[in-house]
Amino acid sequence: MVCNLISVDKDTYELLQQELIELRQVVASLEGAKSSNLLKSSQQQMDLFIEYIPAAIAIFDRQMRYVLTSRRWREDYNLSDRDIIGRSHCEIFADIPSYWQEIHQRCLAGTIGAEENIFPLGEGTIHWVKWQINPWYDKGSNEIGGIIIFSEVITAHKQLEETAICDRQQAAAQLQEKEQFLRGIYDGVTQPIFVIDVVDNYELRYAGWNSATEKITGISNAEVIGKTPEYVHGTLEGLEVRQRFQICIETGISIKYEECLTFQGQETWWLTTINPLKNSEGQVYRLVGTALNITERKRTEEALQASQHFIQRIADSSPNILYIFDLEQQRNVYANQEIGKLLGYSNQQIQQMGTQILPTITHPDDWEKVVTHLQNFTKAKDGEIYEFEFRVKQANGQWCWLYTRETVFSRDADGKINQILGVSTDITERKQAEMQLQQQAQNLENTLRELQRTQSQLIQSEKMSSLGNMVAGVAHEINNPVNFIHGNLIPASEYTQDLLRLVELYQQHFPYPPVEIQAEIIAIDLDFLKEDLVKLFQSMTVGTQRIREIVLSLRNFSRLDEAEFKDVDIHEGIDSTLMILHNRLKAKPNHPEIAVIKEYGKLPLIECYPGQLNQVFMNLLANAIDSLEQSFSGEQGQIRICTEVCNSKWAIIRIIDNGLGISQEILPKLFDPFFTTKDVGKGTGLGLSISYQIVVNKHRGNLSCNSRPGQGAEFVIKIPISQS
Repeated sequence: MVCNLISVDKDTYELLQQELIELRQVVASLEGAKSSNLLKSSQQQMDLFIEYIPAAIAIFDRQMRYVLTSRRWREDYNLSDRDIIGRSHCEIFADIPSYWQEIHQRCLAGTIGAEENIFPLGEGTIHWVKWQINPWYDKGSNEIGGIIIFSEVITAHKQLEETAICDRQQAAAQLQEKEQFLRGIYDGVTQPIFVIDVVDNYELRYAGWNSATEKITGISNAEVIGKTPEYVHGTLEGLEVRQRFQICIETGISIKYEECLTFQGQETWWLTTINPLKNSEGQVYRLVGTALNITERKRTEEALQASQHFIQRIADSSPNILYIFDLEQQRNVYANQEIGKLLGYSNQQIQQMGTQILPTITHPDDWEKVVTHLQNFTKAKDGEIYEFEFRVKQANGQWCWLYTRETVFSRDADGKINQILGVSTDITERKQAEMQLQQQAQNLENTLRELQRTQSQLIQSEKMSSLGNMVAGVAHEINNPVNFIHGNLIPASEYTQDLLRLVELYQQHFPYPPVEIQAEIIAIDLDFLKEDLVKLFQSMTVGTQRIREIVLSLRNFSRLDEAEFKDVDIHEGIDSTLMILHNRLKAKPNHPEIAVIKEYGKLPLIECYPGQLNQVFMNLLANAIDSLEQSFSGEQGQIRICTEVCNSKWAIIRIIDNGLGISQEILPKLFDPFFTTKDVGKGTGLGLSISYQIVVNKHRGNLSCNSRPGQGAEFVIKIPISQS
């Protein structure tokens, strides 16, 4: 006999020893159980379980006629009001593709399958269906009696997968890669130990087994090396063994299961444990299995397995967590193996948590939701299904999302619900995709809002720049001719005085002019002309002086030559703005003049952007005038402008009107872009928003509004005297 001893670290050795001890204890406990206690289940319990399980399950005979279906199956395939038991599957779904019939025939030959396909539901409706198909065996003849199909309509999930990019976090545990053959661990152990190599494309090859396995199988260690599961177990049995190995590879965690294997023509039952070994990249490269012979226990359970094991296989084959929760004991009295795979807790850990399992693993933010959900069952009716989503903590500390459907399973003698049946699906990836999409939507919304605000500022700034250019240009063009006229009025007045004095001298020395001259003197009213001509020049001087003041105000308002911070007189900016708005302050046919009261304090020169600050004054004063024009028909409108210094560091400018005021609901939105209370076409909603940006962002100040309906409005500008 070839001795292929290998070295194994102490931890692996102790782990295997502990596992062997546990296996022996399981056998001992099972052999001591009385067979009479295992025969209590009935076909009625199986029917009740399948009817109310929140999963789509259908059982067919060899002619693909319906034997039994769950309520969820009938709901998913629109069969709720149709008697389908005994009818052919192809008769109900006449449009079923031929490849589905081929799948059914392969399963009737012993093949187990699981895929995702599209399925016609009739009337032109197509859905994506995730399904798993298994044969079931007749108890008496041990031949295939038909097939079982588990299905789930996943159309919504497929659509979500097409629209969302899931950012899956993968934690790769780096383990030292080395050989961990089990050949050298006490070759005399009575339980079978075997090793499977996972080669390219997940092909499985036996790497060897111990002498106990040689005795049981009749195949030597040297012969089995490099062979496939089909070589050892035959085609059908080998395929089942391969699929169980594949589950361990795909999940990457240890699995334990019972299996029926035929060795040397004898059928035996085994409790098998498969442990995956991973390389430094986290990939499973080898499987180490141990098996415990439980044939005697299985013989004791033969009567019970006719119904209960059938249900157990259904539950364990489901990709979802199936469980029965006892409301009185506040714990699970049954759960399929998927709960261990998904959550990572061992059966011992689950048992230790006992009645605290839900408070322990439920996310604190979802606990109230779970409590409310359980309270619904105090008044639940049979057949009602309650759905909810919540988060649970896995053994590794991470949170996963579960979508749960629960229904009434059993009642006590008084009709009170004592147990509920539930099915939970892992929807973590879907929730992560939803949260990612929500975050992306929020980011896009924030970006759009910022773009709108920036665009509005650019538009308004461009408008103000154009206005400033126009105002400065107009001021410049007016200034030159007005200065020319104003400068020539004085000599023109002097020349006129000289001519008038000359006329007076003519009148003194020639008191009796010719008749023609006397007639012209009377025609032009010479005395009035001499008196009014002086007044005319005085009026023209006052007019040109007024024009020069307006031009100065326009130039001061535009401030195009002051794009940087300047030390300026704030009062000049306010006065220039009032000069431009003077026409709007005058009396109109429908309302009297708006009075402007200046209560200027003693302000130093303020370091600011003068042009931008003038824009703020223009927006606030124009809004105050708008408010007064709308609210004071025939009454005296009033605008008070107050300035002061605060703590020698801040300049405060208050613009107060006695209009109708602003409601408390509108105040929080006052400075939002595009928000306006004016009629369509009378306001863009940008003035106050841009004013806020200029004061707060550009000058590191504050702009606020105090107002109550019927008591006017007060806008307060607070900016630092110095920006340094």
